[in-house]
Amino acid sequence: MALVERVGKITIKIDKIIFYAFLLLSIKSCTDNVRTDNSFIIATYDDVKDWDPATAFSLEVMPMSNIYEPLLWYDASVSPGRFVPGLATRYKKSFDGLTWDFFLREGVTFHDGEPFDSKVVKFVIERNKTMNGGASYIWSSVEQVLTKDPYRVTIKLSSPVPLDKIVSSQYGAWMYSPAIANLPFDSLQHGYGAGTGPYQFKNWIKNKHIILEKYDEYWGGWNRDDHFNSIIIKTVSESSTRLQMIENGLVDYALLIPVQLLDRLKKNPNVGISYIPSWVNHFYLLNTKKYPTSNLWVRRSIAASMDRKTISDYIYRGAGVESKGLIPHNIPLFISPDSLISFDLIKAKKYLQKSQIKPDSESINISYVSTSEEYRLTSYLLMDNLRKVGLGLNLNPGLWTMNWDKARKLESSPNIISMAWWPTLPSPSDWFFGLYRTEENPLFNLSHYSNSKIDSLIELAWENESLSPEISKNIYKDIQDILIRDCVVIPVVDINVQSVYNNSIVGLKNNPAYSTLFIYNLGRKQ
Repeated sequence: MALVERVGKITIKIDKIIFYAFLLLSIKSCTDNVRTDNSFIIATYDDVKDWDPATAFSLEVMPMSNIYEPLLWYDASVSPGRFVPGLATRYKKSFDGLTWDFFLREGVTFHDGEPFDSKVVKFVIERNKTMNGGASYIWSSVEQVLTKDPYRVTIKLSSPVPLDKIVSSQYGAWMYSPAIANLPFDSLQHGYGAGTGPYQFKNWIKNKHIILEKYDEYWGGWNRDDHFNSIIIKTVSESSTRLQMIENGLVDYALLIPVQLLDRLKKNPNVGISYIPSWVNHFYLLNTKKYPTSNLWVRRSIAASMDRKTISDYIYRGAGVESKGLIPHNIPLFISPDSLISFDLIKAKKYLQKSQIKPDSESINISYVSTSEEYRLTSYLLMDNLRKVGLGLNLNPGLWTMNWDKARKLESSPNIISMAWWPTLPSPSDWFFGLYRTEENPLFNLSHYSNSKIDSLIELAWENESLSPEISKNIYKDIQDILIRDCVVIPVVDINVQSVYNNSIVGLKNNPAYSTLFIYNLGRKQ
């Protein structure tokens, strides 16, 4: 299937879960005076890396989800979820799942004045398919896009993949003005694209701030009296500085304040804190090709040394719950596997004996993101437990990009790498395609695992999601059971994403399918 072949084009997404833990730094240099009347201000930890809506794939979701819109939205608040109109008002699919018709919203214009119609949808899909990066791979099963009617588009597929999930993806599915194709690269990469969303691009100063302003002609209208006229997204690298900014009312929303720094905010009546279930999970990939983790019994010994309860209760402290499987327990089509390897140091010692490796004779290398206090503490706990079992653990903290680059090459890869993941699509396939499918040159298969049966099952499950979701559900369980048997991955926690916000903000809602804030829905108490 084409999707399988193109999944390697995924760009880095794991940097989204990094937690900074530096303490008590000054906010003076980071609070540039750009606030305007009735603005919503966000403090985030890094800047946009790609402004092309076809390939943008990480923190880009925060500004771009307010500039651009997809054909459909996925509503994760409804179990198992449903699709609600976006730029398409309704859709239908053929009995065999190979032909889909989308009926488009009329009277919609882009921020540059260009009309939205079926020819735009055709242009976007065909352009995205040619792109080498981001989530452009999601369109790989599209064979033909037909535009016989201005407000009806017909999409023909090579296999019956769930196109409704694809067109509602949080990356790679945004509709944008075709004029983008005529923009010089430098202009495009400075934000000058046009969407149909409630806000439009105004200004970007790299590594400082992004400013979006209200689009007066937004098709959805402006019915709230308390809506925000502008959005300001500030880049503030230090978590302690972001904490001080939200504490002092300088921003309305702060991303990724480490759990260890939140206690003082709980005493502030002007600050709200909530832990929201997400589709993000934290886990360890075990290198199946590098000694000594190439030994199955060594991997099982490590798995039995992972104390998920202690990690959940004392390290994440409400920001995570014990994993029940290899994917988040609240993702659609999740079924718990038969059994995870539970924490048991006696069994861990027995597994090590079965490996025929002499206790205290081998050391294992682990990589984790150095800016995450949760990752650091989890790795230290694992190191302490492994010492009791008879295995040494060498800690190798570093920036994600450095860790990732080393882990992709077998000769420089660690035995264990700490990771997190959340999907582009509301499907378990996103984890399995990205992390466990056989790859000659691994992108995110950092366990260097290869199993032809797993490859076939992943493909089969994905192709059945649209026509036979229950079949897919059971296949995904089978995939988990095989990966647990082969001990490729150790799940740790399903992450509850924290929201730290000014208590004057109203309208905050949770949709784990989208890692962003939709500012159009928000207002401020008068």
